[in-house]
Amino acid sequence: MSGRPLSVAHLVSHPIPYFAPLYRELSSRPEIDLTVYFYSDASARAFSDAEFGRTITWDAALLDGYRATFLPSASRTELSARMLKQPNWDVVREIASGRFDVLWVHGYAHTTTWLAVAAARARGMRVLIRDEQTLLHGRPAHRRALKAGALRALYGQSSALYIGEQNRRYFAHYGMPPERMFAARYCVDNGRLRDVAAALRPRRRELRAGFGVDDDAPIVLFSGKLIEKKQPLMLVEAFARVRAQHPCWLVFAGDGALRAAAEQLVARLGVPGVRFAGFLDQQQLPAAYAAVDMVVLPSKLHETWGLVVNEAMNFGLPVIVSDKVGCAEDLVHDGRNGFVVRHDSVRQLADAIGDLVRDGAKRASFGAESLRIVGAYSIEACADGIVAACVAGEKRRTAWKQDALAS
Repeated sequence: MSGRPLSVAHLVSHPIPYFAPLYRELSSRPEIDLTVYFYSDASARAFSDAEFGRTITWDAALLDGYRATFLPSASRTELSARMLKQPNWDVVREIASGRFDVLWVHGYAHTTTWLAVAAARARGMRVLIRDEQTLLHGRPAHRRALKAGALRALYGQSSALYIGEQNRRYFAHYGMPPERMFAARYCVDNGRLRDVAAALRPRRRELRAGFGVDDDAPIVLFSGKLIEKKQPLMLVEAFARVRAQHPCWLVFAGDGALRAAAEQLVARLGVPGVRFAGFLDQQQLPAAYAAVDMVVLPSKLHETWGLVVNEAMNFGLPVIVSDKVGCAEDLVHDGRNGFVVRHDSVRQLADAIGDLVRDGAKRASFGAESLRIVGAYSIEACADGIVAACVAGEKRRTAWKQDALAS
């Protein structure tokens, strides 16, 4: 390797709150010089989120601490299906300029990504792909066949940054060899969240009251969009069974198309103790984690990871997820820090919630194990994997050059 840092261009659709701490950490690493290019500036300003059913302005520092670049094509580009198809030609020209050693792309859904990868390979650049997909969700046969050909071609000229075990299997299924796969596990800012948890802990009773909870009974938290794939109605049904036998509470932190249906189901079943807190931004959500006793994510499809699970575990909480949640294998050790239940079983979900509602000692031991497990899923460890992937390519190129000279 040469003495200078490797110049790395990272392409991603738009500023994402969960990614900003990783970019800051990578920008501190001496081995690489990172520039992040966004296809759209939508989330850096107020934008409409159809699934939340509201306009959102993120309160996190999305662009601080790293080199963030918006070329002209990103200006006022909304997050939509049209954005996926419309190339950002100025981004492609940046990659084709030859200024970079490594191209790192997030996902493959954008036309810009494919064009940029082609430009990078023409320049002899190393290409890294970080993606979220898993094999947990079936697709029609014709779509699988089309995808297989395209992905095998793409993965044949790149290396993978996998976010977890299900994602690693996905890359392997489409032909990515093990020696070109590097762990870059999905993570949140563990240190910041644990500091916030410690600061909020003395205010637990006050925070519970803020959600309308007036006793010490356990609180179950759902955090996310109230949409079909996350099954909030199934959670209401399961909670109703538990609440019929044990004092407890259910808090929905989120909004979406199924909120009205969930409220109507609560009323129809006559379930007491259910609170709808609405959308909570990243500064407000920690208060919910500090107030509750467990987190449930019962999704039935396309939950490629579930970063709310990482967040909850940093607050020392037990977690219950369905078998369609991508992080289940990595983060939820069944019977040790939570439970993995069938995505189509109200009974299993109710049994898991009831088990934790009844047993305070188990909640405490599971929460302690959550803290231990999630410690390995850190920003620093993720950055280590990405840097290793960048450096590995440079080492191979150096070895090839030395072999060529020797011959």
